[in-house]
Amino acid sequence: MAHIDQTEERLFRYGAVGRDGKQIRDVVRARDEPAALRGLMAQGLTVTDLAEVSAMTTRGTDRELRPTERVLIMRQLALMLEAGVSLLEALETVTAGIVARRGQAQFLAVIAALKRGEALAASLRAHAPGFPYYVYAMAEVGEAAGRVPEVLRVAGEQMAYEDRLRRDFVNALTYPALLACAGVIAVAFIFVEIVPRFSAMIGAGGGDMPALSRVVFAVGGFVNGHLILCGVLLAALIGLVLAAASQAAVRTWLYGLGRLTPVIGDLLKAREIATWARLTSFSLANGVALMEAASLSRRGVPPGPFRTGLEAFETDLRAGVAVHLSLGRHTKLTAMDLSLLRTGQKSGALAAMFGFLADNYDDRLKDQMKRFTVLAEPLAIGAISVVVGVIALSLVMALASIYDTVH
Repeated sequence: MAHIDQTEERLFRYGAVGRDGKQIRDVVRARDEPAALRGLMAQGLTVTDLAEVSAMTTRGTDRELRPTERVLIMRQLALMLEAGVSLLEALETVTAGIVARRGQAQFLAVIAALKRGEALAASLRAHAPGFPYYVYAMAEVGEAAGRVPEVLRVAGEQMAYEDRLRRDFVNALTYPALLACAGVIAVAFIFVEIVPRFSAMIGAGGGDMPALSRVVFAVGGFVNGHLILCGVLLAALIGLVLAAASQAAVRTWLYGLGRLTPVIGDLLKAREIATWARLTSFSLANGVALMEAASLSRRGVPPGPFRTGLEAFETDLRAGVAVHLSLGRHTKLTAMDLSLLRTGQKSGALAAMFGFLADNYDDRLKDQMKRFTVLAEPLAIGAISVVVGVIALSLVMALASIYDTVH
């Protein structure tokens, strides 16, 4: 592949014949078409066609791919592959349209890995991180079954479905988040404006105030006296949280913490089971053997208790244990789920039963998300009310203690 100079502005697609007589189709960056032609000829290539693809390098942004962009990439790849375009050419075309520089660099590395003879799934896993776990496993399923275009289409549909869920979830939490922000501003105003005035009014006679009142007055005095410092500390805290959330290790830790949370844990469990069941169904429906399907679908599940149980499930399968019995031992699937799988194994319709199981858990995930978002608003209002109520109570208690002292 031609050397890529990140300072150039224009991207060209070329066809050429190498010194060994092999046809080459790739992309190269250069200031203009003559410069691109000179660079390719200097590498000993005989250029057969050269055309500008995009002038996006300097206008692109130095960032990772967004979820919606990842969905679009999968759908475009699937569409071109189903239309008969070769995998390399499809990847090159998609890569040329990526405006996120880091994302584009990742896919250029995937292209280079494919040219070295690496498999698609291994190339994506190594060079294009950030996709859901199941995408890499589905790519392996597609390669094993010889149905990469269909697999990428299904992966794109699943990603689009999860992206819609994510956006619906964020939209549903927007109002509670605004309420929480308004509550924080109200509490800050009370500490900056109201509490110091009460403190000045009470003066030195507040020595007999309740402990709660003294704490509130102390906090109000500190905030009022160090307003800039408090603002800087708050901004630093927000920046630290955002920086930490961008780290893969921190996201993994937060995911594990989410599993232990009552409502969020149920959401994550439903998502994991739905993804695993759909991968297994798809693998079995495309002729992949049960053992291999179990291994591929297990790799599509994030690390955690459920994945550990699936590893034990694979061990049981090798020993000849029935599917429903092993899953009943090592996972938390319900009795109804296990009954479905038992029926599927006996009737030879195991793929269909896994598909039904995936649909069932997808519906369960939607219902749990609705319950969570419905609870978010009253919880936000309740939390704000408690904080403001505690502050107001402390002020009233302080006034009451002064009144008792005077009388």
